[in-house]
Amino acid sequence: MDEHFIINLEEEENQVQDEVNKSFDSEDTDKELEKLLSSQSGSSDRFSSRSVDSFIQQVLQSNRILAVGVGGAGSNAVNNIMTRGGIIGATTVAVNTDARHLLSTQAERKMLLGRELTNGTGAGNDPNIGRAASEENEDDLRELVRGNDLVFVACGLGKGTGTGAAPHVAKVAQEEGCLVVSVCTLPFASEGQSKMETALEGLQELNEYSNTIIVVPNEKLLMYAPDFTLWDAFKLADDVLINAVVGLTELIVLPAKVNVDFADTKKILRRSGPAVIGVGKGKGENRAIQAITNALSNPLLDVDINSSTGALVNIKANKNISMTEVDTITTMITDQIHPKAEFVWGCNIDEMMPDDELAVTVVIAEVKSPYLNKPEEISIEALWRD
Repeated sequence: MDEHFIINLEEEENQVQDEVNKSFDSEDTDKELEKLLSSQSGSSDRFSSRSVDSFIQQVLQSNRILAVGVGGAGSNAVNNIMTRGGIIGATTVAVNTDARHLLSTQAERKMLLGRELTNGTGAGNDPNIGRAASEENEDDLRELVRGNDLVFVACGLGKGTGTGAAPHVAKVAQEEGCLVVSVCTLPFASEGQSKMETALEGLQELNEYSNTIIVVPNEKLLMYAPDFTLWDAFKLADDVLINAVVGLTELIVLPAKVNVDFADTKKILRRSGPAVIGVGKGKGENRAIQAITNALSNPLLDVDINSSTGALVNIKANKNISMTEVDTITTMITDQIHPKAEFVWGCNIDEMMPDDELAVTVVIAEVKSPYLNKPEEISIEALWRD
């Protein structure tokens, strides 16, 4: 390798690693919260509105959410989030073995995986190297995720870093007590059966360490958006991640008239398995039907929700929302899932929304996905054909 290239690459790696070293601030936040808890219990005026409100604000701020993009595809998804202005209430993180790609990625935090193993040159389409690179930085990953309530893991499966490192990132997050929601893409048929087999192996492992997983087959992009530019098509896939992060973050962070809190969310999502997390909007006389239909009908998600054992929905509208509209939305969901499924709904009154608009976030857990059948039951040809 050219000596000049090695020097430049090391400089880029150092820049990336410097960002990482500055990024771990959860310990300071925990100390502040501990200090506040102590003062709350010892104060003679601890029940005053000002004292209680201050305490509650600190508790709410301690509910931390990470959106972690692993590998090239995952980092691209995080980059797309950042170009749209980021997400209030969630911190974006990019982790990769490719130093050049990581340097060009927009994220609030970054981590170069496997510096000693790969020298920042990537995993070379080898999941074993991707996994080993992630294991090299296990202590850093633990420090990164520790103290967070919810961790999103985004990746593309079929190559090296995403397939090998993402399951390890999810595993570390679970071991640190985080709720883990993974969002992953599968290869195009044109990329060959071998790559798909690698992706499905990675999917099985990622599912093992995720409370909930959302699978986006890239082949569906060709069916749904054949005339889209390559960039717009991948942005469409990224929207699945963005909707999941935005939807769940708003459920946890925003106050509501009828509240869906993090405990509700965790109860629904703690089951391991594929899920649908959708955001839909409606406008006009039939806004309720439009919103829930849009939330449930993402053509990129190849799942069957009839067997779902848990669902929650959050409705956001102006105060003119009617009980009939609420009933329409909740009924359209409960009619499609298992009769004994747990169901939770909430409503957030947003005075800034136009009078004729309504938005819905829906989470349906433990659905059926053909990509997560037993390996011996999966036919790659049938998946692509369907």
